[in-house]
Amino acid sequence: MEDDDIKRETTERVAPTGSLDQEEFPRKRGVGAALFPPGKRPGAVPRARSHCRKWWWCDCLVLVVVVLIIVLPVVYVAIPKTAQHDVNASTLEIQQQIVTDPTPSSVHLKLVTVARSDSSFHPTLDAFDAALFLESTEPSITPFGYVTIPKTKVGHATTIVVDQTLNVTNKDQFMAYTALVIGSDEFRIAVRGRTGLHQKGLSKIDVDYNKVATMKGLNRLAGFNITEFQILLTPEADGSNMNGTVSIPNQSVLTLDLGNVTMDLSVQGTPIGQAVIPDLVLKPGSNIVPMRSTVNQSLVIGLVTKKFTDGLLPIDVLGNSSVSNGQHLEYYEAAIKSNPLHVTLDVGSALAALGLNITQS
Repeated sequence: MEDDDIKRETTERVAPTGSLDQEEFPRKRGVGAALFPPGKRPGAVPRARSHCRKWWWCDCLVLVVVVLIIVLPVVYVAIPKTAQHDVNASTLEIQQQIVTDPTPSSVHLKLVTVARSDSSFHPTLDAFDAALFLESTEPSITPFGYVTIPKTKVGHATTIVVDQTLNVTNKDQFMAYTALVIGSDEFRIAVRGRTGLHQKGLSKIDVDYNKVATMKGLNRLAGFNITEFQILLTPEADGSNMNGTVSIPNQSVLTLDLGNVTMDLSVQGTPIGQAVIPDLVLKPGSNIVPMRSTVNQSLVIGLVTKKFTDGLLPIDVLGNSSVSNGQHLEYYEAAIKSNPLHVTLDVGSALAALGLNITQS
């Protein structure tokens, strides 16, 4: 082929059809002519319209991808993290704890608590089972029982009431718990569970509920005292020959049904008898309860006439047993056996009331 055919120009001049002043435009052929047709290029707005008409589906896809990239981390990371943070930041206050109907393996528990939160969100928590345990068993906790926390609408201060039978799942841990309750001025109890959190407009979020509540204990029954008593020369039908009234202060918010409590009485290591407080229920505040005792009166009189001639007898009181419906409550017995008490009785005045003036004046 000739060189002119090989090097043929791909554009040619278009002769003006009108005035010679009209502008000439190169006529393009092939792909270039399809993508960039001859003539003045349109402005930005027409080009945008043209792009949207042709590529709207691509723009929508890009928009969806961008939204997902932004929204998914918020929905699946940021919001659950915020929800868990708010749960962790809340506090739990036990306002009332009533323990009744004790058996060797269970008690009835009524627990009134207040959950406090400063969060601006007020979600609903599903009902869930929560473990009760002592912090000393962490990290692999050993619960002594489980309670069912009811479905709760959370506010700044939300009252939660649990009223159920608590089955003892670990006797040793429950013994340790009751020992803390009776023997401590203050103690801590931990609660742990997992539940679903619901906030309007969002799907359910699983959160961990892990709280520790600080409570006042019975402080070793500090202030225990025999406020008045009488010596009986003729024993009653149950054998008791010294009866009186006991004052037991309870600084806590706990109510405890201890059953029939038997205590050993001694003077400087010498046993002198036993005392029984029947159906002992310790309530918050001052508890004034009856006591029936069986003592060795001859031994007591001998101590007063020979060693404690002022008539004031220092008596050591130590828990012996706790029985309800004929069954021993070992978790209470362990606590009262490790909590010695001390009182001073004016035996001289009690004997004088019977006409026996055997003390030195």
